[in-house]
Amino acid sequence: MRAFPVQLPSGVRYWTVVDEDLAVVPEADAFLRHVRFGRDQAELTTRTYAGHIALYLRWCIRTGRDWRVAAAELGMFIVWLKFGTKQVTGIDRPPGSGLVHPGPGGEAYASRRGSRTSSRECASSCCTASPRRRCPRT
Repeated sequence: MRAFPVQLPSGVRYWTVVDEDLAVVPEADAFLRHVRFGRDQAELTTRTYAGHIALYLRWCIRTGRDWRVAAAELGMFIVWLKFGTKQVTGIDRPPGSGLVHPGPGGEAYASRRGSRTSSRECASSCCTASPRRRCPRT
């Protein structure tokens, strides 16, 4: 599955989804034509939507799910996108992506120097604006 540009005889363009045999996926094409012409969205909107629909349909095919009911397992799709290899997902990732990082409010973590520092201990001006904000330097 992949996104594919379509140019109509009038010169207007939109994007659709084609399968491995380069056959148009009818349900995706109908939706993308509606987005482009029925809702008067931009060509780039259909390009983005087509790419995302292609990823979802690829996941459904590669994991043996029917696309009509697989939305109930959307969390598994997100895990597949985040942690799947290029061979599995077909997605090129920048180095270091897919790592899990703690969010705001997490435990203090070891700094480059190996000591643990909280934002209250930092005397730099970056922490004085908000006592709740973690110091980005630690």
